[in-house]
Amino acid sequence: MIEQKSNEEPQRLAEEIGFACMRWQEAVEAFDETFGKLYGLNSAERQCLSVIMRAPQPANAVAKAIGLAPPSVTALIDRLTARDLVHRVADPKDRRKILVAPSEKAVKLGREIYGPIHEAGMRMLGQFSEAEKQVVLRFLTQAIEMQEHELERLQERGAS
Repeated sequence: MIEQKSNEEPQRLAEEIGFACMRWQEAVEAFDETFGKLYGLNSAERQCLSVIMRAPQPANAVAKAIGLAPPSVTALIDRLTARDLVHRVADPKDRRKILVAPSEKAVKLGREIYGPIHEAGMRMLGQFSEAEKQVVLRFLTQAIEMQEHELERLQERGAS
């Protein structure tokens, strides 16, 4: 267990965590931007691919997740389809519905580019106890929820 040395220590540590999160976000953004430049993908296209890599999604869910109007997402999906990065598939639960899914090419590209980050992350997490991993997961989950809440707040401000 780490001993606290002063009343200023918790504040300093919280600030260091905040700055580390900012640096991590900047590093992720720089990586994603470089990936986009190398493969000719804009931010919305990369976000779309990220959303559907988790699971095939209906176009309206993609639109909501990346903050674009449905007509814009249709055009985006058409562009990605033309590049063989996505395809439309029938929803196995309701064949009347169509889902957007990553193509084999997109999955392969994702593994090639992001696979090494995943592997390094798994090695890094191997250094932590299960209890420490639970703390990390709790922090990240709460940080995502907080960021999504703040995004909604900012979007409402723009809608006023």
